[in-house]
Amino acid sequence: MGKDGITVGEAITAGKEVLMNMINELIEEFRPTMTLEDLQRVYTKTIDEVIFKEEDKSNSRYVGGEFNLDCVGEKSYTVGYKLFFQNEQKKIFELEAKSRELNIAKLSDKVRKQLAEEKNIKFEIPEPSQSARDKHNSENFSRVK
Repeated sequence: MGKDGITVGEAITAGKEVLMNMINELIEEFRPTMTLEDLQRVYTKTIDEVIFKEEDKSNSRYVGGEFNLDCVGEKSYTVGYKLFFQNEQKKIFELEAKSRELNIAKLSDKVRKQLAEEKNIKFEIPEPSQSARDKHNSENFSRVK
């Protein structure tokens, strides 16, 4: 239990909800011809931040993950991620989050067709770039000063 009366689990859950809300808002505001590449650009920065925060908080190392689009029906889909980390004891643990249902009309015709046929589209989430990591580290260093 933290000094402010919330558990670590509650803080993690709240953080994931905030980040997924940010993703949801970005996706909802995006132009209605969103390609798979557009989706990747939208989620990369936010997911990188989730990775950095978890590594910092739990003193762990990101080891891989996946981003999913799931067809919910003719008019909606969800997005979500699963991120895998390894802690100091070499144990693997997972963080995951899923969005609320999103309007499929925001996706390009090609993506809507692919999602309707496949029902699920998965992308590997690569390790954040060194430049993203450097930027995160410099921002955190300046906050500590």
